[in-house]
Parts: sequence; C-alpha cells; structure tokens
Amino acid sequence: MKTKTLMSVAAVVGMLVWTGCATGGSSVEQPGSDEGNNRTFYGEVIDTVGGLNGHALRTALSLFEGRTQARFEGEITATCPKKGCWMDVASGRDTVFVRFQDYSFFVPTEGVEGKRTIVEGEAFYDTLSVADLQHYAQDAGATEEEIAAITEPKLKLAFTATGVMIEDQ
Repeated sequence: MKTKTLMSVAAVVGMLVWTGCATGGSSVEQPGSDEGNNRTFYGEVIDTVGGLNGHALRTALSLFEGRTQARFEGEITATCPKKGCWMDVASGRDTVFVRFQDYSFFVPTEGVEGKRTIVEGEAFYDTLSVADLQHYAQDAGATEEEIAAITEPKLKLAFTATGVMIEDQ
C-alpha cells in the first residue's frame, strides 16, 4: 500500500515537472483555431497532453504548499455570461474556478458548457470574499434573493490560466 501511494505521488510530481517545463507556445490575441483537431485556443496556445484531473490537482497542491504551475483537464460547467472572464471546470468531484491571467483574454460567454477543456497556468486555493461571490453570482444571472443569501466567504480550488483549449464537439 505504501509503495502504491509513493508511486502515485511520484507520478504526479513527474507530471508536474514535465508540465512546468513544457513550452506554452505563442500568445494569441484572438481565439486560435486548430481546425484539424476541432480545438480552439484562448490566450497562449498550450500543449494539450498530460492534463491533471481534479484529484491529481489537489494532490499536487498538497505537495507544493498550496500553489503550483499545472495543466488541468475537465468539462466546462459555466462561463461568465457577461464577458467570458471566468469559467467553472468540473473534473470528478472537483469544480475549479478558472480566471484568466491579467484579464488578457476571455472565453465564449455561451455555448461551451459540457465541452472538454484543458487549461494551463497556476493552481491554488483561494478564499473568495462575500463581495466577490456576490459579483460572480450577479454575473451568472442569480436572483436578488440568491445574491443576498451569500453571507460567508468560500474557500475554492482556483486556477489562473495563461492558456485555454476548448474542444469543439
């Protein structure tokens, strides 16, 4: 059992080292298309091999004191309907709140829910303030009652992406 756990940790560490050393490609101002593979890139064009799932991302965060460079893979469950400045990405039991570095790029405001995505950047835990949670809820179209019911800050698994790939189905 101990050997299996150690091998799992070694695999995650190896993946993170490989991910951290990979080149991100060139930065694009407009969405880039990879027509042959039905993929669209936002921000930097990233490598799409080796994305961690939610469980592996949490393991990596525990190994690297709560903050690490990574490539993460999951399914888009929501995007900011006003500007496309954030998205929620589900992977297993985890949902990761993804924002985009320096607001230098955005994703579509609709039509990408349920699509596979890979994001590259920095993963961390973030305590979102009540004001931020209310702002994001308002962006997402929550009712006044739903917004008013937000009264406590929330610790979330978060990600600041430098590049995003969304797979067109």
